[in-house]
Amino acid sequence: MSDDETDPWRFGLFIFLILVAVTVVAGDSLETDREVLWRLKLFLEGNNRVNKGHYSQWSQNSSPCEWPGVSCSSDKARVTGLNLSESNISGAVFNNFSALTQLTYLDLSKNTFEGHLPNDLSRCHNLKYLNLSHNILEGELNLNGLSNLEVLDLTLNRIAGELQFSFPSICNKLVVANLSDNNLTGSIYNCFDGCGNLRHLDLSANYFRGNIWSGLAQLVEFSVSQNYLSGSVLASIFTENCSLEILDFSENAFTGHFPGNVSKCKNLVILNLWGNKFSGPIPAMIGSISGLEALFLGNNSFDSVIPESLLNLSKLDFLDLSRNKFAGDIQPIFGRFTQLKYLVLHGNFYTGGIYSSGILKLPSVSRLDLSFNNFTGPLPVEISQIQSLKFLILSHNNFSGNIPPEYGNLPAIQALDLSFNQLTGSIPPSIGNLTSLLWLMLANNSLSGEIPHEIGNCSSLLWLNLANNQLSGHIPTELTNIGRDPSSTFELNRQQNERIIAGSGECLTMKRWIPADYPPFSFVYTILTRKNCRNIWDRLLKGNGIFSVCVGVSNVRTFQITGYLQLSGNQLSGEVPTDIGKMQNFSMLHLGLNQFYGKLPPQIDKLPLVVLNLTQNNFSGTIPSEIGNIKCLQNLDLSYNNFSGTFPASVNELFDLSKFNISYNPLISGAIPSTGQLATFERSSYLGDPLLRLPAFIANSPAQPPKHAESNGGTRKTKLAVILAFLALILVALICGILSVVICISVKSPEEKPGYLLENIKYRHDLASSSGGSSPWLSDTIKVIRLDKTAFTHADILNATGRFSESRIIGKGGFGTVYRGELPDGRAVAVKKLQREGIEGEKEFRAEMEVLSGNGFGWPHPNLVTLYGWCLDGSDKILVYEYMEAPEYGQTWKATTKGDVYSYGVLAMELATGRRAVDGGEECLVEWARRVMGNGRYGLGRTVLPVVLLGSGLAEGAEEMSELLKIGVNCTSEAPQARPNMKELLSLNGKNKGGSTLKTRSVSGWILLIAEFTLFSFVDSTE
Repeated sequence: MSDDETDPWRFGLFIFLILVAVTVVAGDSLETDREVLWRLKLFLEGNNRVNKGHYSQWSQNSSPCEWPGVSCSSDKARVTGLNLSESNISGAVFNNFSALTQLTYLDLSKNTFEGHLPNDLSRCHNLKYLNLSHNILEGELNLNGLSNLEVLDLTLNRIAGELQFSFPSICNKLVVANLSDNNLTGSIYNCFDGCGNLRHLDLSANYFRGNIWSGLAQLVEFSVSQNYLSGSVLASIFTENCSLEILDFSENAFTGHFPGNVSKCKNLVILNLWGNKFSGPIPAMIGSISGLEALFLGNNSFDSVIPESLLNLSKLDFLDLSRNKFAGDIQPIFGRFTQLKYLVLHGNFYTGGIYSSGILKLPSVSRLDLSFNNFTGPLPVEISQIQSLKFLILSHNNFSGNIPPEYGNLPAIQALDLSFNQLTGSIPPSIGNLTSLLWLMLANNSLSGEIPHEIGNCSSLLWLNLANNQLSGHIPTELTNIGRDPSSTFELNRQQNERIIAGSGECLTMKRWIPADYPPFSFVYTILTRKNCRNIWDRLLKGNGIFSVCVGVSNVRTFQITGYLQLSGNQLSGEVPTDIGKMQNFSMLHLGLNQFYGKLPPQIDKLPLVVLNLTQNNFSGTIPSEIGNIKCLQNLDLSYNNFSGTFPASVNELFDLSKFNISYNPLISGAIPSTGQLATFERSSYLGDPLLRLPAFIANSPAQPPKHAESNGGTRKTKLAVILAFLALILVALICGILSVVICISVKSPEEKPGYLLENIKYRHDLASSSGGSSPWLSDTIKVIRLDKTAFTHADILNATGRFSESRIIGKGGFGTVYRGELPDGRAVAVKKLQREGIEGEKEFRAEMEVLSGNGFGWPHPNLVTLYGWCLDGSDKILVYEYMEAPEYGQTWKATTKGDVYSYGVLAMELATGRRAVDGGEECLVEWARRVMGNGRYGLGRTVLPVVLLGSGLAEGAEEMSELLKIGVNCTSEAPQARPNMKELLSLNGKNKGGSTLKTRSVSGWILLIAEFTLFSFVDSTE
C-alpha cells in the first residue's frame, strides 16, 4: 500500500480516536454528574412524597454547582461533595453514588435511612469523607474499596457483625473513625493494626468482646465505653511514643491492676476507667501526667489509699472515686486537692470525715457529691463558706436537724439536693437569696412549717421538689414567681465552654432529679446512658429543653426549657393562688395528697403542662373548662376531691392525654362522650362518680379498682401493692425459669439484633452521641422506628389520622383507640394509640410489638396483620399496622376480649398441630380443626395428627395435643358469645397440663406450657 493510500486512513483513524476521547471525557463530566444527581432527586422524592429536604429545590435550569448541598471542584467542572444531612430522608440509600466519579465528600447523617449499606458505596474510590451517622442502617459493615477514606462516621445506627470485612483494608489514610452506638460484635484485637494514620477511634456502645487493641497508643482519642471487653490491661500497650489525650475504658469488664505505664501517655487529658472490675492500688504513676484534667475511677474496687502523687496533678478538675466501697472517714488527702472543681464520692460507705478531711475548705470546688453514704448528725454549716460551690449533693444519707440558714449565702449555687435524709424544722427564708438556684431538692425529709414566701425571689428555680414532708399552711403567692427568668444563669453556663462539664461521669444524680413516674420525664429516664447523660445535663444547664411543650393554648410545640413543682404528700391547705398562671416555665404541677380546698383557678391553662396531679385534696366547685386549652397535657389526675357541676366537654379534645382519673368526685355530673379521648379510658377512671353517665362499653366493662388512697407520709405502701408486687415477682421468676429451660433444650436461634425493643439497655435512637443528637426529645421531628422498608415520621401519622380525629376512629376500648389513615406513599394503615401507662402499658405495648413483628416467638406469623412500625411520642405508644378488616372487627368496629380469645385459639391450634393458620391448603387451619374435631365435641385420634408431629416424636403426647386443639376450636367458635372468657381458659388450661413435672415434661408438655404462658399475656392485655 502506497503512502498516498495510507495517509487518508491514518487521518481518519486520528479523527476517530479524538472523537472517542471526547466521548469518554463527555461521559465523565459535569453534565453526567447532573444526570446522576437528578436520578438521585427522583429516587428520594419517590421514597419521601411528603417530607422533602432541600434536594427538592434542585432545578434543571441551573448548574448542579448551585444546587443546595452540592459542592463542585474549584473550576466548577465536577461535583465533588454532597451534603444531605438533616433532610428528612427515609428509605434505602441510593445505589449509584459511584457514578459521581469525583465525589470526595458524602454526608447523609441525621436522616432515617434504613436497610443495608449498598455495595455501590465501596466503588466510590475517591471518597475521603463519609458520614452516615444517626440513621437506622443495619446489616454488616463492608466498605472495601474506600482506600482514600480519611473520615468515617457511622455512629447511632444498627450496623452489626464483625469488623474484619472493612478493617484494616480501608484504613490506609483513615484519620477519624466513629463506629459508636451500633450492634457490632467480635474482637477488636488486631482490626486496626494497619491503620497507621488513625488518630480518633470511637467504638463505644457496641457488643465487642475479648481483649483491648494493643496499638491504641498511636491514637489521640480512643473510646471503647459500654462494651463487653474483659481481661487485664497489659502495661505494654502504653508505649514511649503514646499520643493519647482521651482514653475511655468505662463500663466494660476489665479486671486486675491497672498499669502505671499509662503515665507514658504524657498528653493525656481525660482518663476514664469507671465501671469495671479493676482492683488493687490506684497507680501512683498517674500523678506524673501533668496535663490530666479528669480522672474517673468510680465503680471499681480500688484500694482506699489515695497516692500522694496525685496531688501533683495541678490541672486536675474532676476526680470521681464513687462506688469503690470506701468506708469509715473520708480520706484526709482529699482536702489537699486544692485544684479540684468536681469531687464525686457518692455511693461509698463513709460515715464521717467531712470536717477532718478538709474538703470543706477546698477553694475551687464547684460540685461536691457525698450522696448515698452513711453520714449522720447535722448538716455541716461550714459548707456555706465554699463560695465557688455550684452543685451540692448530700441526699440519701442520715443527716438530721435543721437546714442551716447559712446555706442561703452560697451565691453561685445552682443545685442543692438534701433529699432523703432526716431533716426537721422549717425551710430557712434565706433560701430566697439564691438567685442562681435551678434545682432545690428537699423531698422525703420531715420538714415542717410553712413554705417561706422569700422563695419567690429564686428567679432561676425551675425544679422544686418538696414532696413527702410535713409542710403546712397555704401556698404563698410569691411562690408563683419562681423560675420566672433563669436566663442569666443559663447565659453564664453558656459562656463556660469547658471540656469537663458538671455532668461528666454517670447518670445517678440526674436520674434522681427526673420524676421517673410521669411522662414524658419517664421516657427520658429509661433511655439515659452515661454518654447522653453528659449531653442532657449540658443542654439543661445551658437552657435547652429535652421534650416539647405547647405554646399558650395552641398545638404549636416548642423545645423551651420547662421545670416542675412537686408539693405532694404534705399537709398544705388553702386555695391555689390565682397567680398560678404566671408559672409559664413549668410543665409539671403535682399538688396531690394535701388538704387544698376551694376552686381550681382557670388561669391554670396558662401553664404548658404535661402533668397536672391534684389527687386526694378537698378541691370543690366546677372543673374549669380552660383545662381543655392545655393541649400537651398527658397526665390529668383529679381523683378523690369534691369537684361538682358538669364535667367540661373540652377535656375530650386533649388528644395527648394518656392517663386520666376523675374518680371519687361524687358531685360531678354530665355525660362522657362515646367517642374522643375520654372514651379510651377504662372504667376505673370514673369510679365513685354516680352522677356521671358513661358510654355502655365503659359502664359495662369490668372495673379494676384504683390503687387504694395512700395516706400522707412515708412511702404509703398498701396491702394491695404488696400482694401485687409478690405476685409479679412470682410471675417474673416463673417466666424466667421457663424461658431459661426452653432455651437450654432447644436449638439456639441466631442472636436477635437489638435496637428496637423497649427493654433493650441501649436504645438505639437515644438522646445523643459524640456526633450530636437525633432523638424524639432533641429534634423537631419525632422519629418512628420502622420495621418495614418504607419510612414515615410521627408527623405523617398525625396527618394520616387527621391528628387522631374522631372521624377516623374504627375501633376503641380499654386498650386505646384505632384510627384509619393513609401514609404519604398511599398505604392504608390502622394506627393503634394505646393509652395504658406504667408497667402494664409498657408490657402491653411491648408484647404486641414483638408478636406482630415476628420477634416474640421467632417466626413470621402469616395470619397476623403486618406491623409497619411503632412510635413513642412522650407517653403515647403508637403502633402502625397494615389496614385490613378481619370480619369480626370490621363488622363491629370494636376490639373485644372475645376477639382476643379467637386469636389465642388460632395460636393454640398452631402449637397443637405444627401447621400455620393459613398455609395454602384447601382449607385453613380453623376449618380443618372444626371438621376433624366436630366443633370440639370429640377427641383427636393418633391417626389425624399431622406427619410433622409424628416425625418429631410428639405422637406420645397426642392426648395433650388433642385437648389443646379442643381448646382452640372452642375459642374460635363462630358465635363470640359461645367462646370462653379468659378466666375460663385459665381453668381449662390448668386441667390439661397433666401431672408432668418441670424435670420430666415431654415436648408436648412444653408446648402446653408455652400456650399457657401466651395465655397469661392475653389475660394481661384484656382482663
